[in-house]
Amino acid sequence: MINILLKLAAFTSLALGLIGTLLPVLPTTPFLILAAALSCKSSPKLRRWLLEHPVFGATIRDYLQTRSISTSTLRKALLMLWLCLLISILLVQKIWIAFFLLVTGLLVSIYLLRLNRH
Repeated sequence: MINILLKLAAFTSLALGLIGTLLPVLPTTPFLILAAALSCKSSPKLRRWLLEHPVFGATIRDYLQTRSISTSTLRKALLMLWLCLLISILLVQKIWIAFFLLVTGLLVSIYLLRLNRH
């Protein structure tokens, strides 16, 4: 039963990650990393596919093995994060949502900047 729930959570995370490639407000990489972690024992086939993926595989492997990120990936992540947050703030135009987005962006940026780089 636990295996089924883990597999379901892994595929849900994968789906959210793939949707995140199209929607700027939904992050991609964290969901793919979560899918890889959840699929460790529940779906080795999915985990292997994620870790060997030509676009996301290296980033996922680096994070899972060494909690590190490449400098170029960090730059891209920060650029996309703040660009999407700025667009969202301009579109929504509600002060409490803008505040929430700014705080979230700041916390995510701090987390990313604290990761080891290679």
